[in-house]
Amino acid sequence: MQKTRVIVAAWLLLLIPTLLIGLGSLRLLRHEGERLAGSARAAAEERARGVVESMELSVTEVREGLLDTLRALPAEGLAGRLEAWKDENPLIRNVFVWAPGEGIVFPPPTSPGNAEEASFLRRYDDLFSGGVPWQPPLLEQTAAAQKAAENLYSERRALRDLALLRPAAPASSSSPASLAAPTPKPEKTGGWLPWFSGNRISLLGWIEESPGGRRYGVEVEMMALLSRLVSALPPTPPAGETYALLDDTGGVFQQSGPGIIDGSTQPLAAVAAGSALPHWQLAVYRDGEGGGAGGSFFLLSALLVGAFVAAIIFGGSLLLWQAWRHQRNARMKTSFVANVSHELRTPLTTIRMYAELLGEGTIRSQEKRRHYLQVIIGESARLSRLVANVLEFSRLEQGRKRYLPEDLDLPAHLHGILDTQQMRLAEAGMTLLRHIPPPPLTVKIDRDALEQVLLNLIDNAIKYAADGKVLVVELSAAKDGCRIRIADSGPGIPTAQRKRIFDKFHRVDDSLTARQPGSGLGLSIARQLLLDQGGELMCCAAEIGACFEITLPSPGALV
Repeated sequence: MQKTRVIVAAWLLLLIPTLLIGLGSLRLLRHEGERLAGSARAAAEERARGVVESMELSVTEVREGLLDTLRALPAEGLAGRLEAWKDENPLIRNVFVWAPGEGIVFPPPTSPGNAEEASFLRRYDDLFSGGVPWQPPLLEQTAAAQKAAENLYSERRALRDLALLRPAAPASSSSPASLAAPTPKPEKTGGWLPWFSGNRISLLGWIEESPGGRRYGVEVEMMALLSRLVSALPPTPPAGETYALLDDTGGVFQQSGPGIIDGSTQPLAAVAAGSALPHWQLAVYRDGEGGGAGGSFFLLSALLVGAFVAAIIFGGSLLLWQAWRHQRNARMKTSFVANVSHELRTPLTTIRMYAELLGEGTIRSQEKRRHYLQVIIGESARLSRLVANVLEFSRLEQGRKRYLPEDLDLPAHLHGILDTQQMRLAEAGMTLLRHIPPPPLTVKIDRDALEQVLLNLIDNAIKYAADGKVLVVELSAAKDGCRIRIADSGPGIPTAQRKRIFDKFHRVDDSLTARQPGSGLGLSIARQLLLDQGGELMCCAAEIGACFEITLPSPGALV
């Protein structure tokens, strides 16, 4: 019991630190995975900002070009020039002229030229009627981003003008050739106004001729503008990533990359799409599932740590199990040596005692001498069987057992063995009942090995089931050989012990076996002798007593 507690304590000392190390490692790995995931998000957000800056630059180029052209338009025939410009420029959807105190002047509010102009007037009625200011306040960040984009655009325009070897001039590529305009007056100011109507965004650009004076401008064709913006998306995103331009409802307007995006897909990073597209976003998605670099790192590392912990626990448990098994075998072998020593000493003591009595010549009665000789012969046979079991066990353990199988007439051989044991059974008070069919019934097996198995079973019946008074031996033919059943009427064997009784050194622990000497090897040796020759020995269920069944192969079944 003390050694078992030591083994359990050693196993706990192995298990607890290993689990603590594993949990600590997983916690560190989780933090590292979160750090990697954060780094991946930050890098993706930085790349998205670069794309947004390109989009802002494209929008700024369009807006500055349109405003420059608007500033250059002369006041005479303004409505006609705007209308002509709209017809030639695909970026312009509608044009207008607004006068203070009069409201919208062109298109005429009472008689718009077509349904598009009527829809335009309705869409901007709050603006044209004075309900909404022309220049809404911009957020500080948005204004800063817009200013940076305008500065970058100005630098690019200056460089372009220098490359063309001409003075810098307002961009007019989007205006028709017929609309050559003079230098704009410095007092003209303007701006841009994002406008939401019917869950759709529009962009309105306007110019004010003088403070508090007439205003005119254009409404941008958003689809034409967006077609330019989507060209800023990287045509070949980094491996494993997908870029998507999301509208104000979260729907995908345009994407670049192989990823499949639906309502449940969470972006790795998302940034605002710029001042021209309020509430729009540019999102970066990680292709596939698993949380990106951080999730993959944590999953792989967790698997490695789990395998490491499992290997330690398994290896340690295996060593402890081996130690426990060796300890158990050592106890069994110690018990075996003690039992064998006791069994050797008992017959030797009996033989020596009766031999000394006979040698002294004091026994005059022939009947007593005959009895003493029978005792000496019986104890000598018992001693021989015990020594044979020990030697047989040694040969089986070392793999040195040699068999001499032969064709054996089983009924005749079985009768011969039972005849030699008839007297022992009678002395034990047991009646032998034979149910053996007449010959021939041939099996191929080692004669001595079969005899050893049968004698072991008969010895066990005499030892433990003599009170039952009956021993039944039954032989029957089977499909692939034959079967021998040996049943007694003794106390029987518990169901839980019917398989364990064939283990080495195992003995059923009850009051009956405690009174009988034994090494716990007989049944183990008997079963192994049969298994080596293609047979089997089993303990079967019985209503009364114990029942053992021997299966023997036919001559053609033995390999």
